[in-house]
Amino acid sequence: MHNLLIFTLQTTFYVYGIFSLLLSFWCLIYSENNYSIFFISTIICFIIGYFISFLLSDKIALLKNFLKALFLCWLLLILVASIPFYSLINVVDFNTIIFFSTSLSTTTGFNVSFFNYFQDFEPLLIWSSIVQVMGGFFSIISFILIFLVIFNNKNKYVIFNKKLIIKFILYYFMLFIIYILLINYNINDLKDSLVITAAIISTGGVIGNEGNVLGHYFSKNNFLIIYSMLIVFTTIIVPSFLIVQNRDIFYSYYLKVLKRCFFLLIVSAIMLLIILNMEFLSFEENLFIFLSFITTTGILPNKVNDVSILQQLYPFFFIFLLLTVIGGFSASSSGGLKIDRISILIIKIKEELSKLTLRHKVYGVDLIKKGSDQNELNSFYALLSFGICIIISSVLMLATFGYSLFEAFAISVAALSNTGDGFLYLNNIKLYDTSYSFFILNLLMICGRFELVGYLLIIQKFIFKN
Repeated sequence: MHNLLIFTLQTTFYVYGIFSLLLSFWCLIYSENNYSIFFISTIICFIIGYFISFLLSDKIALLKNFLKALFLCWLLLILVASIPFYSLINVVDFNTIIFFSTSLSTTTGFNVSFFNYFQDFEPLLIWSSIVQVMGGFFSIISFILIFLVIFNNKNKYVIFNKKLIIKFILYYFMLFIIYILLINYNINDLKDSLVITAAIISTGGVIGNEGNVLGHYFSKNNFLIIYSMLIVFTTIIVPSFLIVQNRDIFYSYYLKVLKRCFFLLIVSAIMLLIILNMEFLSFEENLFIFLSFITTTGILPNKVNDVSILQQLYPFFFIFLLLTVIGGFSASSSGGLKIDRISILIIKIKEELSKLTLRHKVYGVDLIKKGSDQNELNSFYALLSFGICIIISSVLMLATFGYSLFEAFAISVAALSNTGDGFLYLNNIKLYDTSYSFFILNLLMICGRFELVGYLLIIQKFIFKN
């Protein structure tokens, strides 16, 4: 187990280094400036990959040590992401670079007009896409690894080894290439296809100089349908992989989760119908916005640049808030609480109503039937309470920096759910360029992406049954 965990973390940084090396060669071939800074990133990635076994404890297979190791890896990913941006240190300060690197690595998508500096240095735009892809990839890998640590020795269905990890890595980046080719086939622009693909597959939302809003040409209805299809498939990358490689996990876990989430899926469908009825946008635009927010991708069609359209979206604030908080499914790169986690609370509510109605003790019956238990529910309470405390604290602190309470709340939700600028844009909110607010948002973004704390709280009973 120890060797497998180390191997997976090492491979992540080696892959990061390969992308950086390819970008360095591309700069060299096309005579771009500062190609050496990407080569430096490559060297640092390989150094981290090589020495990571020495940095981590021999007892990494223990859950506590494993969580510390993954948290360290997140910090190292942010460090690597920031290196090429130091080429702009004359025009951008250190705090902004760290903030933007954290935003990309956690696939949140804040940009603070950072892309205005990329106009004369296109490789940085490509690097931003690479950082998003690696952030989304590591989010999913983290989920797989936590399953390894918790379930591997307890259930015969969970069989992850080096071969399977390598297969998943190849599968993920094969999908990345397929996404690029599919989008490029339609829009006929390879660079923008790469940028849009990176924003979709990572649920990062940053798409270049336009920030989180698609350009006019890229917002055609037929293009939006393609983006929507890719967003949907992105949420099921792990299930689609497992149904081929390990069907036991798929049938014993994911199908049970779908049954448990039936009520929330109905609620989501109702919100979808509400959004589809927005007559000032086309059906394709409404569908795209819904999928973009429920997966916390945060990309918006170009039509929202119209102030009159944007103003008509303000009354739907609570719909977008609910979508953002709910998020997608676990084992995806989307943020939010996740549908399968919230479903635990729904089961408990149903149980309490049954107790009131039937007047006898049915404690835990529905939870057990649905593949969960009281410990999971208590864990969800802990996670929810922790999130509420963080939001309240961040709202109060951000309010001292000049934000209104509403703005501070929206910014906190956008950071903690890893939705980013998309949620702020719909509420006409802009970030202030202050070091203190950036520090708070950095913590919120890392807390939102470092979901292993949530997994530790939530997964306390082995769900699989022989």
